[in-house]
Amino acid sequence: MTPLFTVLLFLAITALSFAGTKLYITYARQKAILDIPNERSSHTLPTPRGGGVVFVAVFLIFICLCPFFYPRAVPLWISLFGGGLIIASVGWIDDRKNIPAPLRLAVHSIAVIWVLYQLGGMPSLSLGFTSLPLGMFGSILAFLGGVWMINLYNFMDGIDGLAAGEAVLVSIMAALLTTGTPVSLPLFALAASVLGFLLWNWSPAKVFMGDAGSGFLGFAFFCFALYTENTNSLPLLTWAVLVSVFAVDATLTLFMRSRQRKRLSEAHRDHLYQQFIKAGYPHAAVTGTVLLVTLLLSATVWFLRPFPFLLFAGAYVALIMTWKLLYGKISEKLRSMEVT
Repeated sequence: MTPLFTVLLFLAITALSFAGTKLYITYARQKAILDIPNERSSHTLPTPRGGGVVFVAVFLIFICLCPFFYPRAVPLWISLFGGGLIIASVGWIDDRKNIPAPLRLAVHSIAVIWVLYQLGGMPSLSLGFTSLPLGMFGSILAFLGGVWMINLYNFMDGIDGLAAGEAVLVSIMAALLTTGTPVSLPLFALAASVLGFLLWNWSPAKVFMGDAGSGFLGFAFFCFALYTENTNSLPLLTWAVLVSVFAVDATLTLFMRSRQRKRLSEAHRDHLYQQFIKAGYPHAAVTGTVLLVTLLLSATVWFLRPFPFLLFAGAYVALIMTWKLLYGKISEKLRSMEVT
């Protein structure tokens, strides 16, 4: 595909997603599919939810065309379409009627197993300087990672523009890193699909993506990461760096809540980015800062991509230390605000 074709396709998909999201907002208001603010919310007005079904639908339509252009990647297209449809469907139902956490987890597990079956598990892991054989243990790790990726992306969809903006940046960078492979154009298509939605989701958000969209994005990144790892297109560890800001905040927050003996499935506002919102920082500023960090990490990946293991280790050590430092400072500020 020529660069001109890619740009035109990107713009067309963005426009389609933008228009579709506008129609969905009208539909959601008519059907009262609204996120009503409560004590855990970061918004103050009833806002349409579940809008992620639009970019999911646009992207999956594109995926249906991919086998004609990239027949050797058919297992990936089957994984994305079949598993993605399952993830988005259970998310859409959950957006309208709460589904018990164990049932959601079971559905997520089925979708991840489907992907592992289609893509042949994860028999090895590229470290850059060598490939580490994993055998069956690799599939177990991939299963746990896939289920966690679906859920962590859902956890990080808590303020205006954050999850969608992250998805656009990660997809574009991954597309550039995989130029010349079957996944590059679909990744640009994913970025365009989400960008059309993001224009409505940026602060102040006119619509939320809901579980249908956030769970699907985590699932899609898992599929692409496993495929590019197994085809030596882009190491999984490189993907881990691209999504590291989300992975660190979600994982450390989970550990913190576990130590505090809080229910892990309970909705909350304990993530670092939510603490900044509670402290009075505007959504756009917090989202913009997170996206800037992701952009800087992406630039680092671009220049140091031959060294995925060193990138992975360095990025996660730095982010974990930064998370702990910032969480301590923002907690002190929140306590001082309570006293005054």
